Amino acid sequence: MFKFHEYNDLQIKQKHNSKMLYESYLEVLHIYNLQFRYKMLWQKHKDGYQLLAKENLKTGKREYLGRRDEDTEEIIDNFRNSKLQTKERLKILKERLKRDEKLNKLEDIARAPRELVALFRKINELDLDNKLIAIGTNTLYAYEAKVGIMIEESHLATHDIDILNRKDKGISFMFSALSETSTALELLQSIDKSFYQSPKVPYRFINNDGVCIELITSSIDTIHENIKNDFFSDVLPLVMDGLHWIENARLFKETIIGLDGKSANITTIHPLEYAIYKNWLGQREDRDFLKHTRDIEQSRLVTNIIIEYMPNIDIPREVLNIKHIKKDVVEDYISKIYAFLDEET
Repeated sequence: MFKFHEYNDLQIKQKHNSKMLYESYLEVLHIYNLQFRYKMLWQKHKDGYQLLAKENLKTGKREYLGRRDEDTEEIIDNFRNSKLQTKERLKILKERLKRDEKLNKLEDIARAPRELVALFRKINELDLDNKLIAIGTNTLYAYEAKVGIMIEESHLATHDIDILNRKDKGISFMFSALSETSTALELLQSIDKSFYQSPKVPYRFINNDGVCIELITSSIDTIHENIKNDFFSDVLPLVMDGLHWIENARLFKETIIGLDGKSANITTIHPLEYAIYKNWLGQREDRDFLKHTRDIEQSRLVTNIIIEYMPNIDIPREVLNIKHIKKDVVEDYISKIYAFLDEET
């Protein structure tokens, strides 16, 4: 059996407040980025009158809204006032987030690696939450945060961050309209300039602290995406067994808190499907022994969390509705992992 440290009442309260505050910040940030991705100004026409112009801050392209009169003056005044108000709200929320970071550390709920949180904050800001999802050991931070527990550190330790680029999701409008990056490497370097692409494994990106981010994308995905943009043009497609199971899995989202106290929303796969996948992966003959042991352990760990802390997930009932994973794989999980842990608990 695994040991979990459960949040006390103050930690539960702080985690909830931190989550709500971060959600409010993201909501206002997205409003600001979408509504004020351009500026308004008066442009003098060659015939002497003035035109109200709306200029895209990224492209410089201008759209003209009409001659200067009472109506266009009201438009620009409303725009400027609204921008100032939203900017002030954003400033206040950023100040509250700074205080919240200290409270998160004070209440001892600051858990996740800084690099993981920094990456997903960027993903949150660019509205790529359903596009780039965590699929490795770091998913455990989402599961523990959801139910208010702390998993023993030995089960969490990893310098690898595995991110799946989902082929069924295109680049968000937010990313297209605002991001100055055009490749995966540039996106990572906007978080940490020391990231570089491994010359031996082109889907792997490493920083000076030895943190390794693997951006996993399929061949079909890369071809499809490059028709519309070149964001993943620097990422080598990876052929990975069981990848289609993960790509079709239900999504699971939760706010995690980094060691620096900062919050981020992480998207991963449903814990039950993660446990099933890990049990299957751990029995592959071509799997490294140490990884094999860790895979099986993680399958048991997540199943234990589901049984003890996620009563809304009825494993025997839910496995009947999982159609995108082979039936024999699901049955093997039930017999080897779930049945044993259910008896123990």
